[in-house]
Amino acid sequence: MAERSYKIKDGIVLEWADTVISYLKEDIQLFTDFDAKLDQRFITLLESKVTQAYKEGGDQLNIAQLQEKTESVDRAMNDCHAYFKKLRYWVLDAFPDQKAIQKQFGVGRYAIIRRSQIKMIQYTEGLTTTINQHRDALIATGIPAQLLEQPAVLSEALRSANNEQEQKKGTRTVDTDQRKELFNELYRILQKINAAADNVFDQHPAKRKLYRTPRVTSSTRSITTNDEEE
Repeated sequence: MAERSYKIKDGIVLEWADTVISYLKEDIQLFTDFDAKLDQRFITLLESKVTQAYKEGGDQLNIAQLQEKTESVDRAMNDCHAYFKKLRYWVLDAFPDQKAIQKQFGVGRYAIIRRSQIKMIQYTEGLTTTINQHRDALIATGIPAQLLEQPAVLSEALRSANNEQEQKKGTRTVDTDQRKELFNELYRILQKINAAADNVFDQHPAKRKLYRTPRVTSSTRSITTNDEEE
């Protein structure tokens, strides 16, 4: 997993970049005279990186999308829970003194099943077979016919929701790494400008100060940073 190469907030980096670009446009010839690579094309590159970083929008979109997937899983789990409560009634009616058969239907072990999406999927997947094994006894109790066919539907819905949630967790990790790499690259570019400014404005402290790495106080929950070399 990618790690940030700096200790200030992403928002501060973006603000710093915007400010540097505005100053750099006025001073670009001085920078070009010092280093020919720091020309108008360099400004264009920096602007494109900043625009891309803004478009990334932080992690909020990923969080919202993951929350949506999680809510779908919760709904599917709740549907399974509601189904079990109904099924349990008819299982106890059909097999009042047969603990082994009750256990096949989840009675007595359901508290463990409902704690895990995977266990719930395994449970609902196996219910169709269990129901078919004891179908006649269940039908004799008067159980609604739709309850006998529902496990397959519930299992498919939960598997689908769970798979989408896991996929989103994976893509969020990838997106986070890509965003860190983008910001690391942007930070390296800004530090290059900062280092060049140390030479370009070595006789002009006020101008030199405009390009320095931002100082962030602890009140922003970030660490104060300084130039590595003065």
